[in-house]
Amino acid sequence: MQLPDDWQKTSTLLDALEKIESWIFSRIVESVWWQAMTPHMQTPVEDLSTPKIGRLLGQSLGDQQHGSFSIDLWRSAFQDAFSRICPLRAGGHECGCLPVLAKLVMEHCIARLDIAMFNAILRESENEIPTDPISDPIVDSRVLPIPAGNLSFGSGAQLKSSVGNWSRWLTDTFGMDAAESEKGGQDVEVNGDDRRDAAESTCFKLLNELSDLLMLPKDMLLEKAIRKEVCPSIGLPLVTRILCNFTPDEFCPDPVPGMVLEELNSESLLDRSTEIDMVSTFPVTAAPVVYWAPTLEDVREKVADTACGNPELDRRGSMVQRRGYTSDDDLDALEFPLASLYDKSNPPSPCNNGVAHFSTRQVASMENVRHELLREVWCERL
Repeated sequence: MQLPDDWQKTSTLLDALEKIESWIFSRIVESVWWQAMTPHMQTPVEDLSTPKIGRLLGQSLGDQQHGSFSIDLWRSAFQDAFSRICPLRAGGHECGCLPVLAKLVMEHCIARLDIAMFNAILRESENEIPTDPISDPIVDSRVLPIPAGNLSFGSGAQLKSSVGNWSRWLTDTFGMDAAESEKGGQDVEVNGDDRRDAAESTCFKLLNELSDLLMLPKDMLLEKAIRKEVCPSIGLPLVTRILCNFTPDEFCPDPVPGMVLEELNSESLLDRSTEIDMVSTFPVTAAPVVYWAPTLEDVREKVADTACGNPELDRRGSMVQRRGYTSDDDLDALEFPLASLYDKSNPPSPCNNGVAHFSTRQVASMENVRHELLREVWCERL
């Protein structure tokens, strides 16, 4: 017989709270994905007269215009997602929320977008239409950084430029960069919790590796060490698929040697067991949403620990506590515009003329007005 959980233990309560947090977090990720990201993958209403296959594989813009359109489109989508996650911070204001939570939400959405774009770029047949609303949802090829099916040295360089533009914006806004990822890995080793290592990742991992693979001399891919450095997440079957569809251009006029394709194909048949952590099937499937609770360091960055003795953290923590509920403060500011000139945290000492004493009473009376109004409402309901 299984005994009920002992709710007197702190660990039981923390486990229950983490389950609730995980459910809320997954709902936030799904909401941002469907409301801010997915609409940008669909065809505008004015273009619905174009056949679907033509929208999917046809190139309606030039290469440079195509890349610029995609960059601007997704930067707008990222800003829209940021506004839905935290409207205050997206508007340039301070907020009491934990920045790491917004970062984790965007990491999940960017990981899905990375897989969706990777699948759309590697399409090569008219029969390969999008069927998965999460892993393979892109309908209009104009939203891609490079045209679908166009795999060349030049498209690899254009893909690298677009991904770099997005990554810099995400780094400036959310701190989603490789340097912080390495720092997080060090914290994991110190704290003994390797879960954070999985949450820290570089933006657009698959697209970055695809761009490097397209620009690399193809005979170098025969060395396993080179492949592990350039495209550690892409398995040999997908590498072979990419090379089979590689198109020579002015930057790389030589086609892929047949000997390279044969050796890679033979090696992929022999070493399938060693590619457990790589993506080898097409289309690539997106991973489910996984929530990792913020670490103590993440929380300490926003809310100060008084025992740490760090004045910078104390200042930021007190700011968060004072601005925890800004709606009431804004109402007071409208009712008493001069009240913001007084510092509530450090009441002034009484003066001979009684000005400071009057200001203190004035602030106290302002705080009691709200309770008087609530009391009137309660009396009316009773």
